[in-house]
Amino acid sequence: MNIFDEVLHRLSSKTRMRALFKDVHAEDLERVISRLNDVLTEKQEVRAKEEEKRQKKQESVEAIKQIMADRGVSMNDLGLGDLDLSDDAPKRRKRNIQKYTFEYQTESGESVKWDGATTGRLPSDFQAYLERTGKKRLDCALVEIEG
Repeated sequence: MNIFDEVLHRLSSKTRMRALFKDVHAEDLERVISRLNDVLTEKQEVRAKEEEKRQKKQESVEAIKQIMADRGVSMNDLGLGDLDLSDDAPKRRKRNIQKYTFEYQTESGESVKWDGATTGRLPSDFQAYLERTGKKRLDCALVEIEG
């Protein structure tokens, strides 16, 4: 554990803080608290400035969108049809999980159909079937489910 993690660990609990400062005079503790308050104020100011910049940027984007709408210009007209300026946050890529209908046999010989994916947990009897036969999951797939 590095020194920063250790300090954060100690300061994250009132009990650990008491133990840390048990031999410190009240005046010294007041100075530490004052300095911590100064650091907190600086952090809050930086955060407020960043939020103000983000807000100004968002207002600029909205103004540009309004001008484009007023003049009938679209992103396609600019050659940027696949760009979306509606949000600064990056878009999360959708996971492509293939789902199938699987068929396997229980130890009693009963044939069972199960809908599931090629990843993740399996029903225990399906897992036992795969271990017993040495087959792979996809060897038991009947059809892919459209998703």
